[in-house]
Amino acid sequence: MVDPARLKVLVALHEQGTLHAAAATLHISPSAASQQLATLTREAGVPLAEADGRKLRLTDAGRVLVDHAYAMLALLERAMGEIQSTVDGELGRITVGSFPSTISSLLIPAALLIRDSRPRLRVDIREVAVPGCLDQLAGGDLDVVVAVEAEGAPSGDDARYTRVELGTDDFDLALPIAHPSARAPATALSLLQGEEWVSTLEGDACDRLLHLACASAGFRPRVRHRAGDWTAILALVEAGMGVAFIPRAARLPIPAGVVTVAPTGHDIRRHIYAAVRRGAEARPAIAAYLAALRTVASPARAYEPRRAADSDS
Repeated sequence: MVDPARLKVLVALHEQGTLHAAAATLHISPSAASQQLATLTREAGVPLAEADGRKLRLTDAGRVLVDHAYAMLALLERAMGEIQSTVDGELGRITVGSFPSTISSLLIPAALLIRDSRPRLRVDIREVAVPGCLDQLAGGDLDVVVAVEAEGAPSGDDARYTRVELGTDDFDLALPIAHPSARAPATALSLLQGEEWVSTLEGDACDRLLHLACASAGFRPRVRHRAGDWTAILALVEAGMGVAFIPRAARLPIPAGVVTVAPTGHDIRRHIYAAVRRGAEARPAIAAYLAALRTVASPARAYEPRRAADSDS
């Protein structure tokens, strides 16, 4: 019998490239990871990894076993889910992670639904960063990750994860209340070509979305200010230091000196998904939380942009 813990070491080595990184992902010491790999190699009867500079590269046999390991670990997750489903009533604890705006718009409402319907199930929420959240998911620190489509996101047929689509999040333009476009219900993105912009941290998913949207409108945005917090971004807009994109579904508190309007001519949105370890979706607690996420992500929970006329009342 192959110990699943040793298979997890092999999978982590495949994904991380070094035993130190693999051990860190699994929260074990490098020496323990080395011993697990050595034992698995003896059980397999053939070398599973070989030195490649400072890294370990899987042999052909190692890659074959990794493919089977993904399937076996997924089957084990599914089996544990079916075992738990025999328990009368759902109980336990899961940990879910996402970024701040989606914590407020999706994770918390879903946790409240769970609290009302399954009071014995505890949901812990963590703020995480992409792409490290997927390593935390694979290592068992998280049970569910909610993220946006970006480079490195798992595909629908990924052997490691099951992906659940949660729809799209449209973006509005945040403008100072005195801006010429602030009194219109919508404005063409091309009209903002000469503006200075406030963006999120350089290179993150929202910053890339800003640059792609502006490129499709025929210009490159002049980003003068950056912040990792939407409240700070809106404060910069209110101070007249630039314009910004903000996610509509986050339902951010809009300052009195800021107006949000819809951009026209371009679909500016991000795709949101949940990911779990493949097979873990069979666990009752995780299945219940995924169902709650689908409910709160429903398009019926619409949000109207704030316009200048609203701020005068």
